[in-house]
Amino acid sequence: MPSKKHERIKKVLLATSVQLKKRGTLPQFKHIRPLLEMGTLFNMLPWGVHFKEIKLKKENCFRSVVAEAIIPTRPKNTSQIILYFHGGGYTIGSSHTHRALVGKLSKKTGKVAILVEYRKAPEHPFPAALEDALFAYQALLDRGKKAKDIIIAGDSAGGGLAIALMVKLKIEKIPLPAASICISPWVDLAATGKSIETNKDFDPLVDIEKLNLWAKMYSGDEDLKNPLVSPLYANLKGLPPMLIQVSNTEMLYDDAIRLAEKAEDAEVDVTLQIWAGLIHWWHLFQKAIPEACEAIEKIAGYINETFEKKPTKRKKKKVISG
Repeated sequence: MPSKKHERIKKVLLATSVQLKKRGTLPQFKHIRPLLEMGTLFNMLPWGVHFKEIKLKKENCFRSVVAEAIIPTRPKNTSQIILYFHGGGYTIGSSHTHRALVGKLSKKTGKVAILVEYRKAPEHPFPAALEDALFAYQALLDRGKKAKDIIIAGDSAGGGLAIALMVKLKIEKIPLPAASICISPWVDLAATGKSIETNKDFDPLVDIEKLNLWAKMYSGDEDLKNPLVSPLYANLKGLPPMLIQVSNTEMLYDDAIRLAEKAEDAEVDVTLQIWAGLIHWWHLFQKAIPEACEAIEKIAGYINETFEKKPTKRKKKKVISG
């Protein structure tokens, strides 16, 4: 059963999500961005880490991608990097909204995290976000980072972007990272999962109208089942190990389950962790919800295990009761 703290937050979100769930035109949609920024205003970095804005650049290229470097006071092995892509349906969210979550990961692992401020739709539809993700990854390689010392992570749309990036890296024959971490990933913008309908009354931060709107804004003229738009339809063969976390009451539950199944079929070393009864983006409430702290601890453990290259075989599926 979800904790009482989670249920209290869920009730508040259900009561205040009317604005987020309004059908709207673009001007109304644009109000969602500042609302989300205000809602995460007090999500401060934990003690023991700090951040600075950086510009990721490639050799012999005048372009750059803005990001935040989140740095532990006592880093462990500064050559190892967490490259993080925030969620928000490719249209909202920012480094500010996710700084506290990524800061917690940085503190727990002792690793530097790079939180990328990729371009968002509708101003910058596909492939802008993927281009920025690829650029950021290549910039780290140009700085001398080794692919085996990078873990790609993301939540929601950022989780989908992490998988799309790895598919793109494979296509371009660029060295793949050590692993990927997907928190409630949005990998099917065509919205064919059953949980989109069955869980619609349990997930206050997501609804089908907004999912369809965001998908259209991001995909532009591209087919929603383009593997680089919706990586659920990609060939996952040869991808590095993958951790997926999700709750069984999220609208994106089936996205995560089908991604795990497809990865397993492609012989990817995939670890699936399922919580019960939690809302989408529960990780963002890590200062208030014990399940968020538990999930982040497990991500940190996975990161450390991956970088330490422990020989133990991971379980492909691990169910966790929330």
